Amino acid sequence: MDSWYATAKELEARGESYVLATVIRAVAPTSGKPGDKAVVTEEGVVHGWIGGSCAEPTIKKEAKLAIADGACRVVNITPEPNVANDREGLVVVPMTCYSGGEIEIYLEPHRAKRELVVFGNSPVAQALLELAIAVGYKVTSVDTTERPPLEGAKVITSLDDVELVRPDEAAIVVATHGVFDEDAIARSVELSPSYLGVVASPRRFSSLGGIMQRRGIPPETWAAVDGPAGIDIGATTPQEIAVSVIAAITARRESVSIHTQRSTQAPKEQAPKPVIEEAIGTEAIGIEAKGHCCHD
Repeated sequence: MDSWYATAKELEARGESYVLATVIRAVAPTSGKPGDKAVVTEEGVVHGWIGGSCAEPTIKKEAKLAIADGACRVVNITPEPNVANDREGLVVVPMTCYSGGEIEIYLEPHRAKRELVVFGNSPVAQALLELAIAVGYKVTSVDTTERPPLEGAKVITSLDDVELVRPDEAAIVVATHGVFDEDAIARSVELSPSYLGVVASPRRFSSLGGIMQRRGIPPETWAAVDGPAGIDIGATTPQEIAVSVIAAITARRESVSIHTQRSTQAPKEQAPKPVIEEAIGTEAIGIEAKGHCCHD
């Protein structure tokens, strides 16, 4: 078995990102030949062969960028980098070796699955697990009750055992519906995920805000929590709510601004809000602007 292939399987099993680099064109003199392959890890370690000192440093640099943006690219290392070329996805880099030669290497990023941790044992939690797995998340279910475990994901029964590998890329959704809301939210805040959402009615979420601040969560931290979780699409079923939550997570990850109106189920003491713009990922999500149907 080629070393690059074995390395790729090991990295996938450990949930780590990598780039598969393949030589697709070479003009002599080059040590890399068409068909040569290598795996480049997040740390810049090269397993396999795509060329020596003329190619490897450039490929390490471009592989890091490919993991960051998730985009494939062709890297052309050439002694004539200033020659016009409008090929889409082509990165042209000067050949630094005196011997000359030219080589093109295709970089294919394989990014680790993003983490989604779902607290709770409810129909919404089950729907979230199923949808998140379908769209490619690495999903963990957290449930401290004695209910039968939800299907399809790794199950953790102790809050202290919940960890995130990459907090800045991870999402957490609390869908406990009053069973262990406060402890679940407190643990989630400690983990500092990129996205934290709470599935609840507007009134329950507002009540939780006061409770959590009394437990020591700063107002600015609570203001960044998406609650009631999800984009308002008029969701009523667990599956529809799951769609709205995954959409909100995706929008925040991609820094997409969304427009939403949430007034139909706002608490009575609050006046309905007009259409507002929520800049997910850059501004706090207003409690009053939420309102799809969720159980307390």
